Amino acid sequence: MRQRFNVLSQLTQSQADEAAAAERDPLVQLCAFFVGPEEYAVDIMRVEEILQPQRLTPIRGAPLFIEGVIRLRGSIIPVVDLRKRLLGVEAPVDTPKTRLLVCWLGRRRVAFTVDRVSEVVRLRRSEIKPAPAIGAVGPAPFVVGVYGEQEKREQEKQEKREPERRGLERRAPESRGQERLKLLLDVKALLLSEMVRDSGRRVNG
Repeated sequence: MRQRFNVLSQLTQSQADEAAAAERDPLVQLCAFFVGPEEYAVDIMRVEEILQPQRLTPIRGAPLFIEGVIRLRGSIIPVVDLRKRLLGVEAPVDTPKTRLLVCWLGRRRVAFTVDRVSEVVRLRRSEIKPAPAIGAVGPAPFVVGVYGEQEKREQEKQEKREPERRGLERRAPESRGQERLKLLLDVKALLLSEMVRDSGRRVNG
């Protein structure tokens, strides 16, 4: 009986420790997607739904970053093409995988066009690293962090060196499907920075 009590006490303490650890380092969920060759993500709590491309209605005199608007269940929603915004090129032709991410920005919704949605990611907040500096201006204001499997790459580098240290013939390592670093975006800041850019273009123009 005492042994059973001790086991239950250990389990209870273990659960308490896990709960405390989870509170200190909570899980976050991200919606990952591709824009060109790069993979990005946004907080899934901002994403209301994912749609196939809709017919756009151009708005004369709208800011340059607004591609047009769509009607969604009686609401008019502006559409921003992230392919044009992030890559700085004209938007490519839509493909069967092109999607619209309808996101909440405060009390308003905005649809962002992406090349394809890849997955929903669950990870600890500590796995999201600070955004890298870009030149002398620091991090881009709309990139709030990066995540990926850097640790695996470092481990593989060590494994590549190991045969040489042992004086053995070096063999090509097996591919393990390494992940590239992904950028976590703040879509509200992304839209704000584009509004500032658009205002500057109009003043200078």
